[in-house]
Amino acid sequence: MSEHRYYSEKEFEEVVGSALDELPLEFQRALESVAIVVSDRGAENHAYGMYVGWKLRGMPFLAGGGLPDEILIFRDTLVRDFGDDPERLRQQVITTVRHELGHHLGFDEAGVRRLGL
Repeated sequence: MSEHRYYSEKEFEEVVGSALDELPLEFQRALESVAIVVSDRGAENHAYGMYVGWKLRGMPFLAGGGLPDEILIFRDTLVRDFGDDPERLRQQVITTVRHELGHHLGFDEAGVRRLGL
C-alpha cells in the first residue's frame, strides 16, 4: 500500500488555486461570484466536490435574501484517493473543479458526465 502525503489546508488551496488559474478566462469570469471553499467533509458527502447554487436549487438568486453559489472541493477524499501521487492529485483537482463548474453553468450530473467530467 502506498503512503499518502499530508497536505496542509494552505498547500491544498494552492493546488486548487492552480486548477482555477488553468481555466480559460471566460470560465474564470463565470466563477467570479462563486465562493470556492476547501472542505474536509467529502467522506460524509461521498464526493470529491459539490456545487451548491441556485441553478441546482431551481430558484433565482434573490438580492439580499438568497445564498451565494459555492463550489466545495473536498480535501479529505481527494487526498485519501490521490494523495500518494502529487500529479494524479493535481489532475483530479482540475477535473473536480471543472465538474463543479459544469454544474454552475447549468449542466446536471448526466450532462457534466457527457462532457467527460
